[in-house]
Amino acid sequence: MGRTHPYQLRVLDDLGAPIASAVVDVGGSQVGTTGGDGRVDMVWRRSTVVLEVGAPGHVSQRMTISDAPQSTVDVVLKARVLRGRVVDADGDGVGGAAVQTGAGGSTTDAEGYFQIRGAAEGPVEVTRPAWMPTSFDWDGGTGDTQVEIEPMTARAVHIDGPSMRDDFDRFVDMAMDTELNALMIDLKDETGEVWYDSENQTAAEIGATNASFDLEATVDRAHELGLYVIGRIVLFNDPIAAVARPEMAVWDSAANAPYEANGQYFLDPTDPAARQYGLELAEEACSSGLDEIQFDYVRFPDARRDSAIFDGGVSPEVRVSTITALLGEAVATLRPMGCAVGADIFGYLTTAEDDGGIGQRWEDVASVVDVVSPMLYPSHFHETFYGFPSNERPGDVISKALTDGMARLPGQVVVRPWLQDFGYDSSLVREQIAAAEEFGLGWMLWNAESVVSVDALQAAE
Repeated sequence: MGRTHPYQLRVLDDLGAPIASAVVDVGGSQVGTTGGDGRVDMVWRRSTVVLEVGAPGHVSQRMTISDAPQSTVDVVLKARVLRGRVVDADGDGVGGAAVQTGAGGSTTDAEGYFQIRGAAEGPVEVTRPAWMPTSFDWDGGTGDTQVEIEPMTARAVHIDGPSMRDDFDRFVDMAMDTELNALMIDLKDETGEVWYDSENQTAAEIGATNASFDLEATVDRAHELGLYVIGRIVLFNDPIAAVARPEMAVWDSAANAPYEANGQYFLDPTDPAARQYGLELAEEACSSGLDEIQFDYVRFPDARRDSAIFDGGVSPEVRVSTITALLGEAVATLRPMGCAVGADIFGYLTTAEDDGGIGQRWEDVASVVDVVSPMLYPSHFHETFYGFPSNERPGDVISKALTDGMARLPGQVVVRPWLQDFGYDSSLVREQIAAAEEFGLGWMLWNAESVVSVDALQAAE
């Protein structure tokens, strides 16, 4: 019998980093597992011992120890590396996708490429907010892996706060009976009211909390039925907060009061507290399991007199940078929580080259968010904006606006337009839907009071 001798084994990867939870076997029996520092206490008991050292995501190593170790014994395991690219149906790279194995993960770069050191063989999950999740099996081999994902094609109608409170079952039934596969619910609307059971301190202090429905229970119910859930938050058109917290509002130097135009009171997009209020609501709502947060009125007021005062100014550069930065901050907060970030923008901005005076430049917004939703209401376009009577040819307006906008997309963003469901009969609503679907896009029907042209919807398959 050989003498007994204690020693330490340290397991490292091929870059010198310690490997936790590596398993050490002798003769087929486990004798130790490394801690966070990659070390495990061992005892040398005989003249020669053969160790088998393995860890998920690494190539196992065999080591023979013939003499009693006098110092720490290092074992280096080569990391398995999963490399590849996530692409869309056209073969273009999809950035911001999470690629997760059992032993590690990565996020794709702007071109869709990823690399995971220490990847474990087996199933690999690929997810990105507002896209359909997918998976594949990896055998641990070398070479690049290409995996295709596709956007979530959501078809939804607007459900306002009172309808959420009084008539939600009708919309659930509508989704089950028709082609709808998503619910778009008001969380905070143009009145400034917060309709869900929010615990936000600012909303409570200014009297904005209505608490008409349980958001988490609503989301759970929708998900059980296979429905995608979008929560709409109106950011800067907020009469309740503007009056209760005038320091957050656009200020009217002539009236010496919060600025009002066309019945709208705007919070100041350049004011940090105004931005934080909306972002806090979004984070709270996202934690209830929503699939997407959609920001509406994420802009400067369009009706703007010279007496309107903004803390940070209102130059074109300030407008665009303020809105883009706010949406970027929302993405950084909400995407890791699993929520896509959407933004509603004026419909004509799919064609306009500037920001429309409100901070919503098409390319800038589309380069940041997961979903961009132009409000393509034909009756809101100038009568002959595209060279024909806009209100009389709603389908052509949708086609022309989307043709212009899709040609100017800066990267991978889901385009899901708002379509007009007011002032038209069902045939004209369907004409708009057909135009959007020719581009392979989802859509949302807007009616302020949630009166839906159900006859415009196809029956469920």
